[in-house]
Amino acid sequence: MMKTKRLVSLMVLLVLGALTLYGQQRIPDRIDMNIPRQITLKVTYDDPTLWPAKENVPDPEHAFAVMFKDYVERMSAGKIKVELFGSGALGSYRQTCEMVQNGSIDINIGTGSLANFFKEIQLLAIPYVFMSDDVVQEFFNGSALWKELTDKMETVGFKYLAIGQNGWRSFTNNVRVIRKPEDLKGLKFRVMESPVYIKFIESLGGRAVPIAWNEVYTALQTGVVDGHENPISPIYLGKIYEVQKYLTMDEHIWSENIMVMNAAKFKSLPVAAQQIIMQGAKLGAQANDVAERMVSNIVKFEIVAKRMQVYFPTQEEKDAFRKLSQPAIVDYLRGQLGKDLVDRFLREVQLAEMRAGWRR
Repeated sequence: MMKTKRLVSLMVLLVLGALTLYGQQRIPDRIDMNIPRQITLKVTYDDPTLWPAKENVPDPEHAFAVMFKDYVERMSAGKIKVELFGSGALGSYRQTCEMVQNGSIDINIGTGSLANFFKEIQLLAIPYVFMSDDVVQEFFNGSALWKELTDKMETVGFKYLAIGQNGWRSFTNNVRVIRKPEDLKGLKFRVMESPVYIKFIESLGGRAVPIAWNEVYTALQTGVVDGHENPISPIYLGKIYEVQKYLTMDEHIWSENIMVMNAAKFKSLPVAAQQIIMQGAKLGAQANDVAERMVSNIVKFEIVAKRMQVYFPTQEEKDAFRKLSQPAIVDYLRGQLGKDLVDRFLREVQLAEMRAGWRR
């Protein structure tokens, strides 16, 4: 317990340090001069806004948004005002993606449903494709393909700003411990409103039911579905431990918290404002990642583990899931995106593994 308290204290110091660092620096006068008019940006996301009033640790998307707001407002000398709408206040993630695309909201942060508008983002959801956090970071930092894909987002109305970690997704259910793919057969699983997640569950013999996040608790409580899959942070935030008994930490998919902006709005801004927004998004993603790793791996995992029966699969058991699901999703995406693109993505992930020092 004392160790956990010390880690929580460290987490608070890390995040608070990130959120206050830029509040302590002098704002260069030239940046204010380069932004001749007042700009307001509306940012929406699903995570609650409980920190700092009611929680000692910010949830990942909230850390992302708060850091972004702090940096952008201060570096623009107040010429850019950032309004935050957390807790899904403006709608589901899919709905806010539509709003960003049509310009009724400026920016959103989230995971999954962007694939309905930009299908190439589904590459990130190939199950068991990433080995570790460091491989993920090497991919985003060093992949020419990722740069090409983020540039392409503008063709469907989105300006890519930054990407952070939503977490490693694992299975929960109320029927039995999931140790092998056969354990999913006959079970109904809630999935995000993303085609690749539907195919993933189906590849393992389960039945996928797309349900918006704000409806998941009730769907699990009433038996509309038997289980779902998510990282630890949403399992805690959604109090899924109250309506689910079993948690299998297979970590099948690394999922993103991606920040995108209406492309036309971004292009309409002065260059100085664009630069500040891009840099603020990068710093926001860093705050997101610190928060997510501490929340999911330590702080809130302990709470979840006390309320659920947690199973950690062996590597051999994980391999059984991978051998069934990964080829099925790769084949599906080759049909959707083209063989060349999917194969290039897989090669660039392998290169990221090598840069990170891993060998399969």
